[in-house]
Amino acid sequence: MTGAGGSSGVPGRFDTTAAVGRTLVLASAAGLMLVTAACSTQGSLRTHLDEDPAARYYATQSGHIVRVDLDGTVLDVTCLKPGLTKGLPQQELMKLPCASGRIEVLGKAAKIGDDWDMTAYAIAPETGTCKTLFPFFRNEWLEDHRHSCWNRLWEVPAAAIFYPVAAAGIIGVITSPIWVPILLL
Repeated sequence: MTGAGGSSGVPGRFDTTAAVGRTLVLASAAGLMLVTAACSTQGSLRTHLDEDPAARYYATQSGHIVRVDLDGTVLDVTCLKPGLTKGLPQQELMKLPCASGRIEVLGKAAKIGDDWDMTAYAIAPETGTCKTLFPFFRNEWLEDHRHSCWNRLWEVPAAAIFYPVAAAGIIGVITSPIWVPILLL
């Protein structure tokens, strides 16, 4: 006979093992989703880093950034900041000062469908859909370049520890004019 409290048979008493089991299953599922998708972004994998009306930008396996203009000209723009190059026509881009001397013309690429044939330039395509959770690990050019989520798996628990500790430290420093004199009394 079931009492008013639940299925334990004793009136006023609940069977908590089923509720705890359901809670653990839900918490485990939520934790697994957080760990595997925390830094994931939408969209399919791309071969290019970025695109603007004037050109497409690619990352090479050696760490260089190449720009392919609308006419297929391939330029090495690694020495420039993204904000300087995006949207500029090739003539104006070639006038910009570069730390390594000048912007190098690497050659021409042929158009294949909607993309460029970049096989001669050892392009490093995206390996996944995850971005880093730590902004100080980002390269300005590679900010939108996504990697495999398995390579970023360590970042989720690290961010769960780092960001609250950093927030507590910042709040402690900001509020120190209030609590330090109280401690010194």
